[in-house]
Amino acid sequence: MTDDQRLRQLLRDALPSPGKIDAIDVAQPSRDLWPAVVERAGAREHVSAADMSVAAIVAIVLLMFPQWFWFLAYHL
Repeated sequence: MTDDQRLRQLLRDALPSPGKIDAIDVAQPSRDLWPAVVERAGAREHVSAADMSVAAIVAIVLLMFPQWFWFLAYHL
């Protein structure tokens, strides 16, 4: 059996045929997910100490080397 034939057979075994897709029962979520989405979207963002330290390092480097501003701006 060649590699192409083996790959074709593995794909046929792994994927259902188009006729069987309609017969598959789609699982419904156990609860309504929309309230959780709204709650998470409205939640206040948490800024970690690592985020603040990276911002401070960037600010200090830009104060020491102002010519690097355009280099940083270009890559953002």
